Amino acid sequence: MRTTSFPSSNSSTAAGSTAVEIDGMGIVELVSEYHHPDESFSGLEPRSKHRCPGHGLVPARRVAWGGASTGRRFLGCPLDLPDECKWVVWVDPPPPLCVALAFEDLHAEIERSWIKSHKLQRENTELSKKNRALNKKLKERDEMLNVWAVLFSGIVVCVVVVALSVLSQNQATK
Repeated sequence: MRTTSFPSSNSSTAAGSTAVEIDGMGIVELVSEYHHPDESFSGLEPRSKHRCPGHGLVPARRVAWGGASTGRRFLGCPLDLPDECKWVVWVDPPPPLCVALAFEDLHAEIERSWIKSHKLQRENTELSKKNRALNKKLKERDEMLNVWAVLFSGIVVCVVVVALSVLSQNQATK
């Protein structure tokens, strides 16, 4: 996601976003930016003159995560998804272009790693299921072999008994 600056130094817009300039502040509806908890900048900002335009609520303090604006502080809708109306007022200026591009590359690599990890986890789950099924078949086969071994042993014992019986009768008749 590439970032472009508004004339105001404390606002920017993300690709695929809708942006409006209100009282010299950039109000941005984000599509693919995320935020993460940061103890140094969290909670509500009741002293702000801005209110969430979608709900009229006091804005929440947040820190951007997931694109060129990673690490930038902003005020945003205090509600969580799916009720969040996705507007922001940037507190920090945009990072230099080289830093923004580095963040984008970093997050793209993180996303590729997550996708690869998810794919490997899914493959591992499928292989585990196949392994359990094969172990079940192997156990059934072993049980069947045990049954056949017992039957074969029983037949051998019967043949030996009959052979000894016949042999003893032949010796008795001689």
